[in-house]
This record gives sequence, structure tokens and C-alpha cells, in this order.
Amino acid sequence: MKMRRFFPVSMLLCACGLISAEAVRAGTVLYDNASLISGQGGASQALDLTTSGTLTITVTNIPWLDVVADLTSFVSTSTGVVGNKMYAAGTESINVGPGIYYANWFGDAQGTFNEGVVGVKIQFQPAGSVVPLPASLILLLSGLGLLFGWQWREAIARSSMKPIPA
Repeated sequence: MKMRRFFPVSMLLCACGLISAEAVRAGTVLYDNASLISGQGGASQALDLTTSGTLTITVTNIPWLDVVADLTSFVSTSTGVVGNKMYAAGTESINVGPGIYYANWFGDAQGTFNEGVVGVKIQFQPAGSVVPLPASLILLLSGLGLLFGWQWREAIARSSMKPIPA
């Protein structure tokens, strides 16, 4: 009988141990795409941000067809460049306020085909938007309690049934 209670209790303890005690922030992927660069070329993506936060741009040189040389990327507004320019593939994070921003990337595809591919991922992490986790803990524990209570009730019902003599 004690062994039957061991499994539910151990599951509850494991679930409580996996729950994070710190606040979790929800980020948003604004752009995640590959750009084809022909010769010397580039692309730009407009970003309309309604709140302040951290904008992270990740640029990767995808080895397909030709390699893109002199890969440069930066974030700008209508008044100028925001943050630092990146002169190679990599990641840059910039603290920004509300407004319209432009992510820019360009390079020179050199080789047999004169075509190269650049992967760009732009993420935005709003400042101060905390996802509430205590509600999810209560929901998890109540669901597990309901499940184990239902199993206990079924076990009691089965044990109280007596066979009918023939």
C-alpha cells in the first residue's frame, strides 16, 4: 500500500523541482529568413516597435553556392545608425525604445556563381514583460491532485465490489 503512494508523491516532488523560481520573460522573433545576395547586394527589414526593450540581430553566412565576403550588418533609424556595426557574421544586442528601426545587411558574393546566402534572425525582448508562473504551478498541482484523486476513488470502488454468488 505504501508503494502505491510513493509514485504520486515522487511525481509531485519532481514537478515542483522543475519549476523555475525566477521570472521568465517572453521574447518575440520579428524576422527569421535567408537572403539571397547576388554580386554586391543586401537587404533591409523595417521593424515597428511599440515598447522599449532589447533588439538582437543574428547574421550567419550560409555556405551555399558562394561565400558572402565583406558581410556587414547594422540597425538604423531615420536619423542614423543605432548601436555598433557588425563586419562579420555574429550576434549584436541593442537596447532600443519605441519607434521604427531598420535592420540592414549587405555583402559581396564572390565565386563561381556570384550568388550567396545570408541567414538573418531578429529577436525582440520587451523590457519589463514578466510572464506569471505562479498560476501555472497552481494549475499543475491541481491537475495532478485531480488525477491521483480520481485513481484513488476508482481503486476504492473496485475494492468495495463483492462478487455475486451464483
